[in-house]
Amino acid sequence: MKWSDEYRVHYYYTDYNNILKPAYAGRYMQETAWSALKNWGPSPKYLQQRNLAFILTKMSFRYYMEIREDDMIKVETWANPAKTIIFPRHYRIYRGGEIAIEATSEWVLLDTKEKNIMRPDDYKEVLTAYDDEEPAFTVQKRIKMPAAMDIVTQYTVGYSDIDTNLHMNNARYIDLICDNLYSGGEAISPALKKRIMALDINYIGEARFGETIEINKGAASPENGGAGTETKEHYMKAKIKNSGQNCFEAKITLANR
Repeated sequence: MKWSDEYRVHYYYTDYNNILKPAYAGRYMQETAWSALKNWGPSPKYLQQRNLAFILTKMSFRYYMEIREDDMIKVETWANPAKTIIFPRHYRIYRGGEIAIEATSEWVLLDTKEKNIMRPDDYKEVLTAYDDEEPAFTVQKRIKMPAAMDIVTQYTVGYSDIDTNLHMNNARYIDLICDNLYSGGEAISPALKKRIMALDINYIGEARFGETIEINKGAASPENGGAGTETKEHYMKAKIKNSGQNCFEAKITLANR
């Protein structure tokens, strides 16, 4: 079974080119999955009463088509049957009947009180809304960082970043990544006219309210696939400054428009 919702893209969800920001594509997916849980279960209330939470560990996006202000989009989500302790969930965003963005993700079910990862077999009575379809790509299991990376910035997690778990919301990491793609003083044009083709992010440790994240950035050599199709891979990794705990790793593939 697949759950879907429709949305009109708001102006303030778009960038200076009037194109939907990557983090807001993630927020539409998040909102749609939340609706699916509320209607098909396990509901947020069910999870809260049992001190349970689904924790995102990995997510990979593929971007095929630009989405703009006032576009009507359909966002679709579905879960595959759990594999060992992993809960796979997938997403598609359609514009005009065509697939504009796809994503695939892996989650674990955490006992928030005891900090134990729970097994799906213990919750068969509420984990019933599955679909067998799988996307053509899988999550990036491991992201190999470049040997040379520079410290870009530090960021302190604030009120606008956190969700009900008191840690940085999954979509806010994507904002943080995009903010730091061009943090070396580059002019807005032409650098920001490059298009994100893919984003892979591994969530390693939570960033809680008030904690400071230290972000490192590096890039790989361009790969040329012909005139006008040059791509470049950018990498980021972050850790919590005080504890040294790894926070996230990401790979971003950019291409000329």
